[in-house]
Amino acid sequence: MPTIRARRALPPRSLVLSATAALLVALAGCSDTPAIPDADPTPTASPLFASEEEALEAAIAVWEEYNAVAYEVRQDEGRQPERLEPLLSAELYMDEVESIQEFVAAGTRTEGTSRSTGAKLQQFQSGPAGIAFVSFYACSINDEVVLLGEDGQPSETQPPVVEVTLEVIVESQESGDLFISKREFWAEGNQCDA
Repeated sequence: MPTIRARRALPPRSLVLSATAALLVALAGCSDTPAIPDADPTPTASPLFASEEEALEAAIAVWEEYNAVAYEVRQDEGRQPERLEPLLSAELYMDEVESIQEFVAAGTRTEGTSRSTGAKLQQFQSGPAGIAFVSFYACSINDEVVLLGEDGQPSETQPPVVEVTLEVIVESQESGDLFISKREFWAEGNQCDA
């Protein structure tokens, strides 16, 4: 014969919920464990440059460093072209190494460098985490460049003095390091005086 158990009467549901809530409130107040503070809000990355002027100044500095190092590499007959690598995108670096090799293979040597005659901001964009894009016109003149002959003396034929404008784009890596990603002759004339 099956055993019959007596059923206990359960307290009303609202009474159980009220008692549970009261117990949780009491336990929370009695705890000696300090409350866990909210996590600090994620810090926002500050822009790489505070102004367009600062961005242009930094981009010009990279451009001038590139020109100086490229001149040194050519003067060193193409040795250690990797000095240019941190200053150029991978594609421009490969193009520059090829150009230097052609320059050296032709026996071309120069003395002096092109002289900067100005720069003008074309576009500036600043993004998160130190990302920046600076496009500017770089103007220069080759009036101090002397073409040397095979004997190391100035050649009888010298290149004409030319003032050129280039469109230069300088970008940043996530680390904030700047590099040149584009440089092209600007056929529209001198943009630095405009």
